[in-house]
Amino acid sequence: MSVENNQKAGGLKLAFFQLTLLLISLSLIVDSINGFFRSGMGFDPKLSATYKLLLLVIILYQIGTYSFKSLYMLLILILLFMIGPTLTFVETLDVSGLIADFIAALKIITSLVIFTFCVLVCKYWPHLVLKYGKWCCQFSFVVLVSNLCLGILGYGFSSYGKGALASMKTAGIKGFFYAGNEVSGIFIILFGIVLHQAWQRKNKIFYYLFVPIMFSFGFLIATKAAMLTAAVLAFSIPMFNERNRLLNLTKLKFKLLAPVFLLIIFLIFTLVPILESIGIWYRFAWFYEKKGLIGIILSGRDEYIRVVGEGFYQFGDIAKTIFGMGRSGIGLFAKESVEVDPADMYFWFGSIGALFYVFLLTLYTRISYLATKEVNSQWGPSILVINITLFAVSLFAGHIVTSGMLGPLFGLVNGMAYADYCLNKKDNPGKVMPL
Repeated sequence: MSVENNQKAGGLKLAFFQLTLLLISLSLIVDSINGFFRSGMGFDPKLSATYKLLLLVIILYQIGTYSFKSLYMLLILILLFMIGPTLTFVETLDVSGLIADFIAALKIITSLVIFTFCVLVCKYWPHLVLKYGKWCCQFSFVVLVSNLCLGILGYGFSSYGKGALASMKTAGIKGFFYAGNEVSGIFIILFGIVLHQAWQRKNKIFYYLFVPIMFSFGFLIATKAAMLTAAVLAFSIPMFNERNRLLNLTKLKFKLLAPVFLLIIFLIFTLVPILESIGIWYRFAWFYEKKGLIGIILSGRDEYIRVVGEGFYQFGDIAKTIFGMGRSGIGLFAKESVEVDPADMYFWFGSIGALFYVFLLTLYTRISYLATKEVNSQWGPSILVINITLFAVSLFAGHIVTSGMLGPLFGLVNGMAYADYCLNKKDNPGKVMPL
């Protein structure tokens, strides 16, 4: 191929990459529109699912132009995910159930597809992955905050309950997004990124001003994940920015402990009135009365796991233990989702799904940790905190690895961590390291 043709091919790849990042940045707007129809109008236009499917097709096509082997492995993974649901389909002949299982599989694999794409782009333009990735996160942050502000003004929907936001039967705000727990995951990523950027400024006043704003939005969303992780992010972002001194006792850690103790004292006297004012206290009290402390932490999900687990082993066999039964198979005898990610992935896709969860946890944590160890790392510390927080939330609140709304941004920020690592390596920046 001539030099001119090579340049044209490179220019086309760059244009597709820019288009892809634009589509990712617009995904939350599409989710908002889809949520408006689902919660407000009572029907699902499948706009979000169609948009994400188009996005995945575009990205998979590009992955094929960079590395046919990577495309081949991803397609094999999708096929492995679909073995269990196909076995269920042979028994039930439920076409809609098979389609739902296929969509669930695509949601789970979305972040890995986008991460793989970023890794391949880093062979050529790691700096552009960071540049456009940052813009994408900032724009998505504006979309999220706009939705939450609309919720404050009385528009949109509640995190818990049905009806108008002013109704006593509802609690929390989520704007026009459909799933409150998925909003919590978006909250962790985007507020974590912005909080990190505020800490990077020489004048830390922006950070200290932003922290109470983040806490306010966390309590307004009113999910346990949003409220608890606001405190985790506020404490962890500065601490993880110490990088190689992370495990040492430093002056910064003493400075961080003081406001933490003050916050604990403040919450002792004000937590109950705050939770009552946003309508969530009675939900906690009910769970504590019925289920105890575990009930509050898991919101009854431990009972879901028990029921689904019993049915899974009663109706399943060796093949389904390995490949799962799909959402449609679980739905035949219990609630389709227990809302704990590793459990859901095991019941839906068997040992393949459970191993994929462990693989994703290990991969993303390793990438962000390696980036964090680099002294000049721009994004490593924040993304490491975000990864640890998200995977922790996936264990008790779910809707993280299995979230279609979260998937694009989850894969993108880890792609940014990889690009950050590439640019800070001493030898041959941009060369893809072995994963």
